[in-house]
Amino acid sequence: MDGFDPTAIPTDLPPPPQPLTPAELAALPHDNAGPRLNATIWVLVGVATGFLVLRFYCKWRHRGLWWDDWILFGSWVCVTAQCCLLSVAVSLHYGKHLWDYPIDFDNGVRLAKVINAAGTLSLTAAVWSKTSFALTLLRLSEGWMRGAIWFIIVTMNVAMGLSALFIWVHCDPPPKIWNFMVPGTCWDRRVLVNYDIFSAAYSAAMDLTLALLPWKLIWGLQMRKQEKFGVALAMSCGIFAGITAIVKTTKIPSMLSFDPADGVDLFIWGNAESCVTIVAASIPVLRVLIREVRSSGRRYYISGDPEPEDAFSSSRLQPRAGRKEPARTIVTVSGGRTPKTPDNWSDRSILDDTHSPGHIVQTSEVAVEFEARRDSDSMFEMRQLGNHRIV
Repeated sequence: MDGFDPTAIPTDLPPPPQPLTPAELAALPHDNAGPRLNATIWVLVGVATGFLVLRFYCKWRHRGLWWDDWILFGSWVCVTAQCCLLSVAVSLHYGKHLWDYPIDFDNGVRLAKVINAAGTLSLTAAVWSKTSFALTLLRLSEGWMRGAIWFIIVTMNVAMGLSALFIWVHCDPPPKIWNFMVPGTCWDRRVLVNYDIFSAAYSAAMDLTLALLPWKLIWGLQMRKQEKFGVALAMSCGIFAGITAIVKTTKIPSMLSFDPADGVDLFIWGNAESCVTIVAASIPVLRVLIREVRSSGRRYYISGDPEPEDAFSSSRLQPRAGRKEPARTIVTVSGGRTPKTPDNWSDRSILDDTHSPGHIVQTSEVAVEFEARRDSDSMFEMRQLGNHRIV
């Protein structure tokens, strides 16, 4: 073959297996992890797609989309494209053990290109999904926490971005990356693996940090304690993304294996990391949808049951959503001097007709008209947190 260099075969890999006898070959495992890889990644991306669609529906209906939504969408595009490439890799026999691979050099070159591209998309999807959630927290934070979140965003993108870049630059010339017969030099693979372990571990640590930050943020808001727990727990689901990132980190040493089937679990957990992060970033927004469903159920239940005439119910005391109530007139009669009143004075004080005799009497007439709003319109999760005063 033209351009073949016998010395170009990598020396930093474990030695290839020695030729086996038929009996030894029959005793080896011959399972194919390709179908398991295909099924797992598409189920995960399907779940992530459902949560992302619901997130976009809630955000578009209440407030509109922002940068965190579009970056999360970009992460979903990357993880979906990765699934497509991995399905192509399975069709090229990825998932089989080395001794079951067909002897086809061109197939191996194509497979190496597809695997490298899938690895790049996996890293990009993971870091973009984490960046999206960090941007969501950034909108609600201030002071030192805002600076800490920016530090996490920048360092995490640099660390994982270098991992994605090294896939394509660790050999000179680059074609040697997918064709070991091309003359050239490559970095020691142990250097790449060690750096990938570092970047993955750092990413997992940042997942756990971003999952804990909402507790500090929300605990300073003027909300009911039960509501604080609900919002904080919803915004802390990123801890599950951190767990998947930790498991993925433990699978990275499989990159040094001579058997390609050993790398299947690394791709599965890399895909799970991105999909779980997409789900975790969408759950806080979906609390609004849950509120709407519960509110609709209560309104249906109340409207379907007859009420006693002498009963006071919330459906009677509160106007229906979207309907203007008739104007109400409040008449205030005051004497020459206005007495001091506390901040929480009641309607009885406003309507009190006592005044100081012998002074000019002033009468003020004010027409008050209001429109009832649905609870869900004013309880949009992110806006609600943004409007609470931090103490």
